[in-house]
Amino acid sequence: MKIIKPKKLQKGDLVSIISPSSKVSNELIKQFNNGVKFLEDLGLKVKVEKNALGEYFYSSGTVEERLNDIHEAFADKKVKAVIMSIGGETANQLLDGLDFDLIKKNPKIFSGISDGTTLLNPIFSKTGLITYHGPDLIFGFGLPMSSIVKENLIKIWFDGNVRQLTLNPNWKGLDELNKDIVYDGWHCVRKGRANGRLIGGNTTCLVNLDGTKFRPDYKKSILFLESFSSSLEEMDRVFTHFRQTEVFDEISGLILGHFYGSNMEDKENNREIKDIILEVTKDYSFPILEIGEIGHNVENYIMPIGCQATIDAEKKYFSIDEKTVL
Repeated sequence: MKIIKPKKLQKGDLVSIISPSSKVSNELIKQFNNGVKFLEDLGLKVKVEKNALGEYFYSSGTVEERLNDIHEAFADKKVKAVIMSIGGETANQLLDGLDFDLIKKNPKIFSGISDGTTLLNPIFSKTGLITYHGPDLIFGFGLPMSSIVKENLIKIWFDGNVRQLTLNPNWKGLDELNKDIVYDGWHCVRKGRANGRLIGGNTTCLVNLDGTKFRPDYKKSILFLESFSSSLEEMDRVFTHFRQTEVFDEISGLILGHFYGSNMEDKENNREIKDIILEVTKDYSFPILEIGEIGHNVENYIMPIGCQATIDAEKKYFSIDEKTVL
């Protein structure tokens, strides 16, 4: 498959905001507007697509309306980046009608998180276009951002040269459930070094793609995972699913992100995510690195899906090994 990279952003470029999944609630309008201002402060112009603030039950619009927003954004030659406002539950409704040829012929930055996983990975797999897991408008750009995370954004989208990533010394939880977590940095879960193309995102979304023609190609990839409010029992089940569907047979290495809300109140049954993954993958040897800068309600580094990356778990080393934009 030929890899396609979008052009780098420059001041004055136009970015489009879409909501391909959940509607934007009234409580989140302030963060929505903060996100728009953040992008404008970077020197960008912002276009809010017609249905980005729409409402159709629990989604921002009908399937047709949400597809139209995506297709119009990609077809618009002036638009250089398409950014999701928020995640949700219903992005998979769009996959059957998504015009992958249109996207392939009009490559541009496409970014989101959470349910964005549902679109980011199939778009890369079907078109070869590098996509970007990390910031959305509301929970990425709409909240205060550490300098190192902003620097990562500039390197990924405006420059293209990232190279080695390091832990965020100002890591913090961004909501009530996360605020009291004491961050103790990156962890080597299983020793080893590996390289491969980045694939991944939210565990639930990836599981939902299994058995469909939109399932990512995991072969020789560096898989990165995070979850939202999944219990430890659920994560045990998901990891077992990845083993039984032979995902773990295909990958070269694994990055564990932040598993939001996974701790159990019953202390006797509480355990670490890394202990569960080691138990489930005891017959494998691929390296596993745990970092806290991928996931819900934390500040995210951008993961360029489809780009070559390297991890060395024992050295706590993680790098993006090629240009992320042209």
